[in-house]
Amino acid sequence: MDTKDFFKLFKVEITLLVDLVAVAAFFSNPLFSANLVLVAPLLISGTLASMSAGLFNNVYDRDIDTKMERTAYRWKLINDSNLKQFSVLAALMVSVSFIISYIFINLLTALLIFGGFLAYVVLYTIVLKRRTSWNIVLGGIAGSFPALAGWSTLSDSLSITAYFIAFLVFLWTPTHFWNLATSHAEDYKKANVPMLPAVVSRTKSEFYVLLSSMVLVVYSLIPLAVHSINVGILYYGFSVVMGGIIIYTAVKPLISPVSVNFFKKSFGFTNFYLLILLISISLVSIVR
Repeated sequence: MDTKDFFKLFKVEITLLVDLVAVAAFFSNPLFSANLVLVAPLLISGTLASMSAGLFNNVYDRDIDTKMERTAYRWKLINDSNLKQFSVLAALMVSVSFIISYIFINLLTALLIFGGFLAYVVLYTIVLKRRTSWNIVLGGIAGSFPALAGWSTLSDSLSITAYFIAFLVFLWTPTHFWNLATSHAEDYKKANVPMLPAVVSRTKSEFYVLLSSMVLVVYSLIPLAVHSINVGILYYGFSVVMGGIIIYTAVKPLISPVSVNFFKKSFGFTNFYLLILLISISLVSIVR
């Protein structure tokens, strides 16, 4: 297995984002400076759980992956000859993740990390994905758990800041994924997966992306009024600027024709949007 296949199989790009969410919440906690060493077990356990969830997702979805151009390559990586081995490996990874977080951090954090794993594998992949167009909306809760785990690593409790970051990621998920799904709507139709852009018209899809984006941006500005949310002064500026761009990219398809490639670029920008906000939150202790 080469590096490219490894990244695809374990969904490393998702894992890196999950880790950044956890790190942002970790560094937004004022207790981090006295317990910096805890970031290591947090990242190790979070990475193992996320990669395990990605692997389980690939194992479970192998029957529909061959029907989708975007994921057709996966049948070469996971097939009947190695299915059992990959399933055992995924189970082992999440088990080790729980053990590490329980021993080196605390039970609450271990449960939150495992909760994120269950939300992605069971709630999203098994229960929601093939049954409802609300799949990515409700299943997006999986991305919220790392924020809670990042904070609880230091406090063994939760806070308004942790909940804010968690819900920010939750609200970001539909905008993010619906852009991708709009550019691959035919794929989801072929696989009979009721992702929203595959079951409604292109215009309605664009409207829902705009609605989701507006909710996300309005929510992201809450810390400007609620200063007990510890995100720092850098976040204030970036949330306004990046939010404006998000709204622009969501409005443009509704006022002038755009190509499918536009949604791929918008999908990429939503990644950049969250990346910038999370980095600005991570720097809260340096720039206040």
